[in-house]
Amino acid sequence: MALFFSIALYLFTLAPTVIWGDSANFALKVKSLDMGYSADSHPLFIVLGKAFSCLPFEPAYSLNLLSALTASATVFLVYLIVFGITQSKISAVVGALALCVSHAFWLHAVMAEVYGLNAAFVAAVVLCLLKWRKNPDRHAPLYAAALLSGLGLTNHRIILVDLIGMTVFVLVTDPKIIRKGRALLSVFFSFLAGSLLLVFIIVQNMLNRPLTVVADTFSAEGYKEAVVKYSPKVLEEMGIYFSYLFYQFPLAGFALGFAGAVALFRKDIKLALLFSLLIIMNGLLLFKLGPSYGHSKYTFYISAYMVFSILIGCGFFSLQNYLEQRRGFAGKLSPAAAFSVIFLPVLLYNVTPTLTKKLNIDLLNARQVPYRDNEKYFLNPSKRGYDGAERYAREAFETASAGSVIIADYTPYTVLRYLQDIKGVRSDVLLVRIMGHGGIVPKILSEHSGKRDIYLADIGIPRSYRVRYLQKKYDIVRQGVLHKVVPKETPAYPAN
Repeated sequence: MALFFSIALYLFTLAPTVIWGDSANFALKVKSLDMGYSADSHPLFIVLGKAFSCLPFEPAYSLNLLSALTASATVFLVYLIVFGITQSKISAVVGALALCVSHAFWLHAVMAEVYGLNAAFVAAVVLCLLKWRKNPDRHAPLYAAALLSGLGLTNHRIILVDLIGMTVFVLVTDPKIIRKGRALLSVFFSFLAGSLLLVFIIVQNMLNRPLTVVADTFSAEGYKEAVVKYSPKVLEEMGIYFSYLFYQFPLAGFALGFAGAVALFRKDIKLALLFSLLIIMNGLLLFKLGPSYGHSKYTFYISAYMVFSILIGCGFFSLQNYLEQRRGFAGKLSPAAAFSVIFLPVLLYNVTPTLTKKLNIDLLNARQVPYRDNEKYFLNPSKRGYDGAERYAREAFETASAGSVIIADYTPYTVLRYLQDIKGVRSDVLLVRIMGHGGIVPKILSEHSGKRDIYLADIGIPRSYRVRYLQKKYDIVRQGVLHKVVPKETPAYPAN
């Protein structure tokens, strides 16, 4: 039931075409089979995306479909985990569907993203560990967990944080394993086998780059200082984290998750320790990154939300047992709690965008881009019928003159590039991507001003587009969804 419900929901609310930013970028990488080894590279997702691109659909839709199916697999794995712990089908369904309709998970299940696949690997490893602990002398499930961890690493580096809790769980379950050299060696080689694609890419790059450069790139050099350095906003980030958590699992789900954690600590402290570490280690790392890493940071919490949904299933099981001891209550309150966990989030996500607009509350502080209602786009996971990104790109190319230049930051650039490279639209237009604070803008102007028409894709990020610098010598004229950069006329002075 949980599997079929999730597939139906995600297919019904699936984005029909390309989406801003990463989703468009994944389609570009899949086309060229661009597989790097940096923290923002996801080789396994690219390989799977290449396979899905053989489907008779638009490439962007095929990748959206890949996300929907991997997310549905995660929902099913949560069902199996909760059922394995509680032996209760209804509790397993409640836990699985709590994840299915949670905001961030649902949002990234209907567009091309790697987070559903990452959560699937974390859930699959947990399931293998639960199977292994029933008979620690039988190491096959442990080797499977190591293999899946390696595959997960090839998809997303964030799984390394989860491996801390998993390793602790293995050690407390079977402390003698550290003396089993053959088993440990098999675990290592299983992990290596799973990460073979990533290892190959790293070795290939080591042949023509210094080892220190490769190591820094692999370990996400841009994040290391933020992780190590103390941030005074850590407490603020913790508050934001719990507000995110409540939005994923409002009211009953939120309460049942914590109730499930308490019940599990009383019943099975080792398993409770595993789930707690998976959530806490994820949170500790990401609190340190702070708000400077943008509005997308909440996506890294998705694997922790998956674990919390397991706790919701355990909490529902405890609630059922409690109510059954008080005859007459179980038949009424249990269905009400299940209904609240599954359907209240759906109601909340449909009401919140309208409510925030009417109350004039900006929860997002997100940039405005054409054909994107930020409240609806970010606060409601459904992307059914949304074609705003493609509509923007088509209108931009219709506006741009022949042989012109469009300067764009990452969000619009990826969509423009998608239409140009994959759909063959306006190959005569030169697309230039802004990096950082737009240092390339003066260079592009000096090279092409007076020879080509130059447009800015957006001016919503003034520092990136060097708007103040441009306004000294140029007028910025709105044309459709673009902004044309026009040299200011030099005033003519009468001759003496």
